[in-house]
Amino acid sequence: MDLFADSPHTALPSWLRPVPATRRLRLLLAGSLLALTFTVAEVGLPFAAPAHISSAAAATSAVAATSVSEAEPTWMSPVPAMEIIEAFDPPTEAWLKGHRGIDVLTVSDEPVRAPAAGTIRFRGTVAGTATVSIVTDSGHVVSFQPAKSELKKGERFAAGEEIGTVGEGSHCDESCLHIGVWAAQGDKVYIDPAGFFGQEKSILLPLSRKPAKEPTGDSTTSGAGAWGGHRNGRIPAAAMCTLDSAPGQMLRCDAQKAFDRMSHAYEARFSTPISVTDAYRDYDTQVILKKRKGRMAATPGTSNHGWALAVDLGGGINSFGSAQHQWMRANAPKFGWIHPGWARQSGSLPEPWHWEFRQ
Repeated sequence: MDLFADSPHTALPSWLRPVPATRRLRLLLAGSLLALTFTVAEVGLPFAAPAHISSAAAATSAVAATSVSEAEPTWMSPVPAMEIIEAFDPPTEAWLKGHRGIDVLTVSDEPVRAPAAGTIRFRGTVAGTATVSIVTDSGHVVSFQPAKSELKKGERFAAGEEIGTVGEGSHCDESCLHIGVWAAQGDKVYIDPAGFFGQEKSILLPLSRKPAKEPTGDSTTSGAGAWGGHRNGRIPAAAMCTLDSAPGQMLRCDAQKAFDRMSHAYEARFSTPISVTDAYRDYDTQVILKKRKGRMAATPGTSNHGWALAVDLGGGINSFGSAQHQWMRANAPKFGWIHPGWARQSGSLPEPWHWEFRQ
């Protein structure tokens, strides 16, 4: 007897009946959407939603993108001297194309450091791109592409600790690292990462708006220089202290104490600590920056940051004319910190973000 004969007198069990072609197609589509949903839930959509993904698929993934800013700019930048080359530009609808994070300039194999303390959430490949994502202790997911890591899922790390390296296969014309951020709990809503790193756009004002009088006690001379018999960029960690107000960043201990007192006073005025985008740079980091920025970077072994007496700041301080910058100009000298002449609005290389500790 042929159990598979199509006979009006023999009713086949449901599990043996042939599946119509249309139903097979629906099952296949459902399985594909389920796989897509799992992948998106695990690491997030990279860059922009591909055009061939339907609105139904995007809706199923429950991924949204918005410019909602919940950032407290106290994180350490994942790469030193972080330079955003493509900003956050979320789509108006979840299934539309958009830029759900920021792209920062890098070089291949450059170390990626933890912006805050947390654990590894995922390491692997998404759509052919090496991906690392972490969960910070503050409850945010941060994803990096392309990036590789030797750390295992669930492994803990401290702020500033190396968690991986920049991978190959960047989607930018130059090598870059894509950074995405969203809350670990609740609906997946992308947040502009720039605010977490104090990387709002810097503003250089015309000389016509230069202050008529410099703050009393300020100095036009540079504060960074050799000390303790150490070489630039080769200062041992034991000779420095970590900033309490900016975990992961290091300075000479007297500079650190003065900076943290200043940051506490700043927080009383602006309800947030000073955002530190860079502090001490070791020699290897200076080499990386020279490769990345060329003539715009100091020759390795000569950087002002190599003495652990200089900082680059964000959160509004990096814009001439802002209330935050004006506060620093009026108050930083009281704590031993200066805005050197060359970095001022009328200086040879205006950098509102660069400040140094006067020895």
